[in-house]
Amino acid sequence: MKQVQKQDIVAVALTGTLDNGTVFETIEKSEPLVIKLGEEGVPKPIQRLLIGMQPGEMRKIRLEAEEGEFGIRRSDLLQEIPKNKFSNKIEPKVGLVLSMNVESAGITHQVPATIVELKDDSIIIDYNHPLAGHPLNYEITVLEIKEQG
Repeated sequence: MKQVQKQDIVAVALTGTLDNGTVFETIEKSEPLVIKLGEEGVPKPIQRLLIGMQPGEMRKIRLEAEEGEFGIRRSDLLQEIPKNKFSNKIEPKVGLVLSMNVESAGITHQVPATIVELKDDSIIIDYNHPLAGHPLNYEITVLEIKEQG
């Protein structure tokens, strides 16, 4: 039977969970994720796991935060903003996810930020991805080797 090799294009189903069992991602067999091995965007440990697998085979992997796509939590992505900079239409609450405008290289982007602390005159917001800093557990099944790269 065919095995996944470097540079292959494969279709996979997967379930991603946190250590506490919370499911953060599910990709079903009916709408598989298509991965081209060797390309950026797929964590290297997952690419290494896939090599040698056969269609129908399932494997599990645990990625530490620094290996995963969301990385470690960065303290430089916390920002304290005066409350008077917020619209009166928003009632700030811890856990509320806001869409914030951030300028990078002269272009303004909207990025999600989570309110993590309320102070008397300011609000602490966190631009880290909610999964940053968490180990990620994946159960991955190879459905098909689409083509050799």
